[in-house]
Amino acid sequence: MVAASRSLLRCFVVGWKEESEEGRLAVAVPFARGDEKTADGAMAEGILEIFQQMVTLFAIVGVGYGAKRAGVMDTAFDRQLSKVIINLALPAMILGAVLTADELPSFQNILLTFGLACGSYGLVVAIAYGLTAIMRISVGHRGVFKFMLCFGNVGFIGFPVLSAIFGQQALIYAAVFNLPFNFLVFTIGIIFLAQDNADSSKVRLGVRKLVSPAIVSCLIAIACTLLNVHSVPVVGDAFATLGSLTTPAALLIIGSSLADLPVRELIGGFRLWVAALFRLVVNPLAIWGVFHLFVSDPLLLAVIVVVSGMPVATNGTMLCYQYGGDTKTMAQGTFVTTVLSLLTIPLLATFITVLS
Repeated sequence: MVAASRSLLRCFVVGWKEESEEGRLAVAVPFARGDEKTADGAMAEGILEIFQQMVTLFAIVGVGYGAKRAGVMDTAFDRQLSKVIINLALPAMILGAVLTADELPSFQNILLTFGLACGSYGLVVAIAYGLTAIMRISVGHRGVFKFMLCFGNVGFIGFPVLSAIFGQQALIYAAVFNLPFNFLVFTIGIIFLAQDNADSSKVRLGVRKLVSPAIVSCLIAIACTLLNVHSVPVVGDAFATLGSLTTPAALLIIGSSLADLPVRELIGGFRLWVAALFRLVVNPLAIWGVFHLFVSDPLLLAVIVVVSGMPVATNGTMLCYQYGGDTKTMAQGTFVTTVLSLLTIPLLATFITVLS
């Protein structure tokens, strides 16, 4: 996510001004990234890059797991590290992504993609409330299930996957799509976890608690994007460097949290697997079912659908530590959805590109 996050808005320069309607459609052709490559060869290369990204993720999670087992990390350390990441590194990463960008897209395209992103989150929030009610998730677990259903790992997995499958031009849309994610995960996401947490108590959330450094950085990032403020020397690089702590630390915390569970409990129960199926398959298909009716740009539609099928966001576990959420279920959900995404992401990408 570090490399992807630092380049997430910098990649706007790739073909934005030279983009023609024909060129945009060509990117959406299944795995067509150059005349010299066959579709099958490009597809195999894309899937291999996805697999390599997943292996990288699991390797760092494994280090966190081993560190907890070896006594290098403990629960108190996990909580403190989570605070550092959420309050310092993550806000810096969000700002650094914008301030190190070489060029930004037009105001009209930003608003279009931003609006579609908000619409997609509105749909998945409705699905989350409906599914948790149908499955009768018990008090103390509803919040984490809603969080898992709504928020995917857009940064660490989403950006590299989109680049591998559709080329770097897809990151143009993914970058803007991620702006409302950063805002919603620190508002609605926190409300989910704090109002229905692990000990079944409700945490009072005033305006001061919701106005966190992450929220402030999101608002500044959105304002900078709309005002075309970017490529700020020194300051942008400083934020990006500090933000590079986010991904490895988040993965270490997830691995450490999993180490608290017996091996037989790592895969969770029936309800968790149903939620994983919705997170990885049902949600993106529902978004495709609605958005394909009026989104004419096949690349934009593909990006929205594939991003909606990412595994559970890695910062969910850190937020559980800070706001009293169900850390066990969140860690299980992150683990299970990430494993299953090795299969579902290539299938989803193939589905959407064939239809496009």
